[in-house]
Amino acid sequence: MYICIDLGGSNIRGTWIKSDGTSGSPVTMKRPKTLTDTKESLCSLVTAIQKQCSDEVQKFGLASAGPMDFEKGVYLSPTNMPELKGFDLKGFISESFGKDVILENDAQAAALGEVYRGCLRGKQNALFFTLGTGLGSGVVMDGTLWKGKVPAGPELGHIYLGPGRRIRCGCGQVGCAETWLNSKALLDMARQRLPVTGLRDLDPYLNDFHDNAIKVMEDYGHRLGLFLSQMVSIFGIGNIGLGGGISRMADYFLPAARRTLEHRLNRRDWLLPRVIRSSSDPDMSALWGMCALMIQNHNNTT
Repeated sequence: MYICIDLGGSNIRGTWIKSDGTSGSPVTMKRPKTLTDTKESLCSLVTAIQKQCSDEVQKFGLASAGPMDFEKGVYLSPTNMPELKGFDLKGFISESFGKDVILENDAQAAALGEVYRGCLRGKQNALFFTLGTGLGSGVVMDGTLWKGKVPAGPELGHIYLGPGRRIRCGCGQVGCAETWLNSKALLDMARQRLPVTGLRDLDPYLNDFHDNAIKVMEDYGHRLGLFLSQMVSIFGIGNIGLGGGISRMADYFLPAARRTLEHRLNRRDWLLPRVIRSSSDPDMSALWGMCALMIQNHNNTT
């Protein structure tokens, strides 16, 4: 039995998972915006999960956004969590609960999780993108995470997507794909056409197929299609998964994304993705991935 935790920019969630895939009910908490309160929330979360555990916990697996030195377990300069800079997450959890800890980038873990038990189950090669506070990315090749020469894996959300959006990315630059496709970008698009204050406010308009809401989704889908056309051109992988909070609206924006892909790749149609699916349970993606990673590590050492 493993305790798996996903520490994100907005929320901290976790649960226990067994090697056969059975799991407890996820526990979710808002992530405080200070280091001290984040530590307290982590301890409260783990304590709540431990109360559900029926067997001995073997290890802890933590997925988190970076950049982070994942071997040492120390945050470097986390783009969307600057207050955690220098925080020894691995040491804190290990010392607090007396268990070995494995860390992984949250989007990388989510990619592995969706291949392990989610929308890309059984695919040996896949690309996975989390659309939320940021734009996370994960690459799976031959059933394992591919990271190139970057410890946390390729940061594809910082691919340059164009100069039109003058919002500065957390990395300090403008034009990053993240600034075009994250939740703030979608909300800015919606506010230009509808009286909304949050993304959930879009739901009634979408349910009624309001013209302006549908146009927002089409525009967002077009942006996503431009980004995905670059990704398949680079990696040549035709299985794509989407997670994060925005993915729940995939039925509304994926048709436009596919049209853009077909247009961009009309003379290279062999690159068109065979599969584009949204996660059926994005809250579990990274948690499944951490369990899969710990199982792989166990198998490699026995």
